[in-house]
Amino acid sequence: MGKVVLNIKKPKGNDARTTAHIERTVMPGNADPARSHLNKELITFPEGVSGRTQAIQHRIETAGIKRKIGKNQIRALQVLLSGSPEDMKRIQTEGKLDQWCKDSVEWVQDEFGKDNVVSAVLHMDETTPHIHATVVPIVQGERRKAKEEQDNGKKKYRKKAKDTLRLCADDVMTRTNLERFQDTYAEKMSKYGLERGIRGSDARHVSTIEFYKDIYQKNIDLQENVESLEYRIEDAHKKVYDMYEHRDRAKDEFLSIDEQIRLKERDKALLESKLEQLKQDYEPYKAQDELNRIHELLPIVKEQLRIADLCKAIGLGIEYIKVLFEGRSLIAKSYSFFSPEHNRKFKAVDVKLKVEKEPDNPDKLRLNLNEQNILDWFKQKYQETKQIIRPNIQKKGGMRM
Repeated sequence: MGKVVLNIKKPKGNDARTTAHIERTVMPGNADPARSHLNKELITFPEGVSGRTQAIQHRIETAGIKRKIGKNQIRALQVLLSGSPEDMKRIQTEGKLDQWCKDSVEWVQDEFGKDNVVSAVLHMDETTPHIHATVVPIVQGERRKAKEEQDNGKKKYRKKAKDTLRLCADDVMTRTNLERFQDTYAEKMSKYGLERGIRGSDARHVSTIEFYKDIYQKNIDLQENVESLEYRIEDAHKKVYDMYEHRDRAKDEFLSIDEQIRLKERDKALLESKLEQLKQDYEPYKAQDELNRIHELLPIVKEQLRIADLCKAIGLGIEYIKVLFEGRSLIAKSYSFFSPEHNRKFKAVDVKLKVEKEPDNPDKLRLNLNEQNILDWFKQKYQETKQIIRPNIQKKGGMRM
């Protein structure tokens, strides 16, 4: 029997990158754009809600949570559901993929609460069909840590009502719960010929970047060995021509080295074949934490993405953004820019817009409007608007700002 694939993660950093991956607003390298139209959302969004990010916020705002939610608090869990690649292809060939999707979504809703499952997207444009489910971790009752402190005789605080709703990923992601999730999902998937992995196995999920890094290093080592042996062959050829009296010994050395090269080339081909197979096997496991690793290794990419997001937010189209990232300036007699911070547009005249490096930190970028950081310009324009509006309101006896 094949194995079920169930991977539950607490996202690190900005969850917007996960949304971009799932909704394909940013196309990953391992996806086939010609098949992306086969992807589909399996959850119906509430009226007025469009997309995964809005669905997460809508659930939090309408759940009845009274406690303030922290800035860095985890708002959603990422749940990956799939199976062994060959078994998922079999399920698809047998025409059972739709029922598999229905049963998988039903399992997520049963385990985490139907209202907490705000999105479930089937991806068909990668090698193996899989579902990205999004769960808002809303739990009921007092905190698990508070209960443990009370049981240990520590200082007691006023108990909260047992029906109090809280946003708490840690209460969902306990070791006991994670083991139970693997058990119950395997039971749900047994009718598709899928079973649970070995309980207590030392096997662990290796991040894609770590895996590729290891394979890449081995490939480099092999290449260096091949280059070293090629150099020795060249040296052997010189010895044949320069030392004719020792031709027999030089010939033996040449043949020996040539055999070693053929063996190394064979090993290299086998490793490349294994790398390609492992790439296909690991595709379903790619998620946002890998993107975060890439941003750590290449900080300029993260800065460029941040500036691109800012350009979109202030109302620039993709053709203007491309011009800016080519190092050119955008010039116009006037243009109205939208400020996300102030939720309104401000008009600029004699516009010169350009992406430049921060003077005190060349690793950081900023968007300049007429040689001024556009974020500072928004704040300045907002203050000017307040100064214009304030006297008019006071003159009419209206409210103070």
